[in-house]
Parts: sequence; C-alpha cells; structure tokens
Amino acid sequence: MKVRSVQHEMLPETTVDDRSRQAAVVSLRRLLNTQVRPRNVELYEREGRPAWERRHGRAPETAEEIRAAFFESRRYRFWSATHRAAQEMIWIAAGEPVFRDLERLEATAERLASSPERRGGLELAPAGYVPPGEVADVDIHLQPGGYAMTRSARDVACGALYENGGNVFAFGQGLGKADSKAGAVIRHLEGARPGLKPRRILDLGCSAGGAACHYAAYYPDAEVHAVDIGEAMLRYAHARAESLDVRVFFHQMNAADLRFRDGEFDLVVSHNLLHEIGRDNRRAMMREAFRVCEPGGLVVHQDVPTRFEPTPVRQVERAWDTRFNGEAHWSTYSGDDLLADMGAAGFPPEALEETRLDKVAGPGGWYLVLGRKPG
Repeated sequence: MKVRSVQHEMLPETTVDDRSRQAAVVSLRRLLNTQVRPRNVELYEREGRPAWERRHGRAPETAEEIRAAFFESRRYRFWSATHRAAQEMIWIAAGEPVFRDLERLEATAERLASSPERRGGLELAPAGYVPPGEVADVDIHLQPGGYAMTRSARDVACGALYENGGNVFAFGQGLGKADSKAGAVIRHLEGARPGLKPRRILDLGCSAGGAACHYAAYYPDAEVHAVDIGEAMLRYAHARAESLDVRVFFHQMNAADLRFRDGEFDLVVSHNLLHEIGRDNRRAMMREAFRVCEPGGLVVHQDVPTRFEPTPVRQVERAWDTRFNGEAHWSTYSGDDLLADMGAAGFPPEALEETRLDKVAGPGGWYLVLGRKPG
C-alpha cells in the first residue's frame, strides 16, 4: 500500500499483514466511491423515486422523503450497507498497528516533547476543561472514541488513529500522496495575493497537525499556532511536528472561545472545521477568528465541497454521512449561508470571497470562504 503521510517517528510500525489489510480496505472503498456511488442518483431516479411514488401516490418533496425514496432502491441499500462496513473496516485496519505499537509511540512523544532541541510547544487546558460535547461526544467518521478521546496523561492514540485512519480513507477516495488541504489554500493565496508572507498564523481545529506543519514548513519565518479540543490529539500533533523538525505551538482550547489577544495573527485558517461543529459554535468561531485577526489580515476557512451540489436529490445523496458516518453537522454546514455568517462576524461584503478550489492531487475540489479584515 502507498503511504500518503510524510514519514516521521510517530507513525506506528506495520507488518506485511497490516499493509495487506489496509490495501484491501483501500481497494474496497475506491470501488464503492469511484465505481458504485456515482450511480446512486441514477438508482434514485430509476428505482427509488418510482417505488416511493407508487407507495405514496405523489413525488417525494422534502429532504427526508427524498432520503426515504433512495432506500426504496435495493441496490442503493446494498451500497449504503457496504459503505458503512468499509468505513468501520478503516478503523480496524488502521487501529490494530496503532494500539499494538502504542507504548513506543507514547514514549517517543514524551522524548520529543521534553527534548532540549524541541522547536515548538504544547499548552494543555487548565484542570477542569470540558471539550464541547457536540464534537467530543460524537465518533466523527466513526473514529473510535472521537476526536477528544484521552485515556491517560501520556495518551496519543487519538492522534495516531486520526492520521493513520486518514491515510486509508484518502487512498480509498482515490487521493494521492501529494494531496493537501493546506497546499490548496496556499496555492490559492499565492495566486490571489502574490508575495504574501504571514508573520503569525493560527490554525483552528488542527487535529493531528498536518496543515499546521505544512504552513510551518512553507512559511519558515512565520510563528505558527494551532488549537484543538483534544488533549491526546494535541499531544500527538506536537510530537509529530517535532519529529518533522517544524516549529508549531499547539494549544488545547475551543476555537469558538480563544484565549488569544485581539489582532494577534495576520493569517487565520481552518481546514474541514466548518462541517464538524454546530451552527452556534461555527458562528462564534468565525467571530473569534475575526477578533484575533489583525487589521488587514486574512481569515480563510476551507472545507468539503458539498455546498456545490446543484439539486436537492444530490444534496441528500451527499448527506449520507450525517446519518451513517458520524457527521452530525454535515447538512447544516451545506445549507447555511456562510457568507452571511462571515458578514455577521465583522467582514464587509467587499472583503469576502467564496469559491471552489481544485485539489493539489486527485479528483474533486474544496470549498473556500475568505475574509480580509478592514484596516
């Protein structure tokens, strides 16, 4: 199996059997996503909708009725069940090597975090901090324990699962080693604002630190900070950054309630965060991003491209993840007016941009909304 992640000490050791199982999951997911799923809307029109109409005497109208009509198709039900099983298989294939090698990973993280040559830092929340339940209580993408799982004071399993599960997931989507969400944003910024050289960058909802490390490597003179709610996730992210020899300062805090000063950063970014948090937290996060951005600075939110689906039927098909893949806020994200939310956060209309980005590698693209703070 190919390796999408850059190589570093925080990756678990894998056996031939591990790699074989992961390759099998990749092949299954690639088949389901590239050969089977593109026919789901056709199955709806040819089988699901006519069956629903015969049952109810009229065409489906609401999103819930369209969803029910999809499941009138036997072949769509087969795809749905198999796709759910394949998603669960990701965590078996990625999780076994993580937990088998966890003692070494934890020891490596402690060594890297305490090294006198360390470049960045890790700041955990004060005692009594409770991560927001709308994220912490959900197994997003079915990741066992969710993004905030922390089982001990030295635990790094959450971050290791996230990165290694993401490796299997990405190849199952047909993506390659070069694909990077941060890379797509940087390429867009280079085209829209040539010569941009941010001095202080903040990455909101950084997870295992992949994007934060990318910014730190691409802008070596910038001071990069990154926040997330999960202690074990951040412990892993910090060790990963140190292993890659890039300087990132990680902080445990809610992106909707930051502990930074007003105007502290000239570039604030988030990657796939908008669809992981509820409407109220998302709007609060946008306000906080505006607040900590300096006058003249940029706030950039990149996310999945489900907002570009052209019809209600296609929107419902893409919303499969809401019910079966732990994506509780997928439909809210896809349907809300994010330009209006950015405007309410403080950005004037002329300072806003909403567009679609091409991926650095592989099929498809990303959603992007960008705001420039006046001044």
